[in-house]
Amino acid sequence: MAKKKTKPPLQLDGTKLIHHSERLKRWLDDEIIYPIYIAFSPSSLCNHKCTFCVYHYKKFEPIFFPIERFKELVTEWSSLGVKSIFLAGDGEPLLHKNISEMIISAKKNGLDVAMNTNGILLNEKRSLEIVENLSWIRISLNAGTAKSYAKIHQTQESDFQKVLDNIKQLVELKESRKSNITIGIQTVLLNENAAEIAQLASTLKQIGVDYYSIKPFLKHPETSWTTELDNKKEIIDSLVPLEDLSDDKFSFRMRQANFTEQTERGYKKCLSSEFMIEVDARGDIYSCGPYIGKAEHRFGNILNYSFKDVWHSDECRERVAYIQNHVDVSKCMPNCRPNAVNEELWKLKNPPQHINFI
Repeated sequence: MAKKKTKPPLQLDGTKLIHHSERLKRWLDDEIIYPIYIAFSPSSLCNHKCTFCVYHYKKFEPIFFPIERFKELVTEWSSLGVKSIFLAGDGEPLLHKNISEMIISAKKNGLDVAMNTNGILLNEKRSLEIVENLSWIRISLNAGTAKSYAKIHQTQESDFQKVLDNIKQLVELKESRKSNITIGIQTVLLNENAAEIAQLASTLKQIGVDYYSIKPFLKHPETSWTTELDNKKEIIDSLVPLEDLSDDKFSFRMRQANFTEQTERGYKKCLSSEFMIEVDARGDIYSCGPYIGKAEHRFGNILNYSFKDVWHSDECRERVAYIQNHVDVSKCMPNCRPNAVNEELWKLKNPPQHINFI
């Protein structure tokens, strides 16, 4: 009798750099390497206006990346050794009329594809393409009732049930197609939704999603909206027991690393931008999401030039050097996405004494 294959563990935080040792070695040898991961914005427009959104400092404009150029890029990225593309960015990816072609094209070129979405536009056709082509999808659902949902997402109350129905359809299609896609839901913990987390967790487990994660609100320096949890410790402590809902089919995650206040970083330089980058709907390449729109973090534009040419250009190399040598990381957003990668890269660049005594 064949032994049942164990499902790999789910890792939402930290870094998986150890699985890319060849790329790390070339980087340590001061070679120019290509990114492993690209966060890509198909659209610079969003159909929701979430109160906490990190991108309120910029305009949400009807800019959509051209599909034919995207197809050329994923072919090039694959040939250069890029491993994954995350469809998210500063807009709602499902607003792009060619999002299905983008997903299928990236997958056909051997890239691992993932997506973040508010889920309101997940119709049956798109959901089928998603379960057949994506490694994972994360749906942003920031309330447990229709009233709170409308207030936080700045939309109509009926959208709440519509998203839940779309999630159910996604799960059903995953099961019927025997897909390996991981379906996750994420909530940013706010005063407005804290009392609704437990019920929503129970509902999502019943629907059959793979995980439900809770993360803190992180304020971008240029956004005016802010929030601070009332009785923060008590609220977080009250949610931790929900981890008991976890079993071999469902996982409830408090993203504890993000809830720990980052008073000091374990690294002095931002080194991650050669491994992970952001591309916005205009085709501009940036070091990371919070700096989209900032000229000093812009590596170049790939609408009319190959990625390889831009990546090797003097402008790009100067920007990389500027970020690594002049950006004060203590002023960056706490627990940013590249944080764990930077921690690991800093240790590799600055090894301790006696490394052979492991």
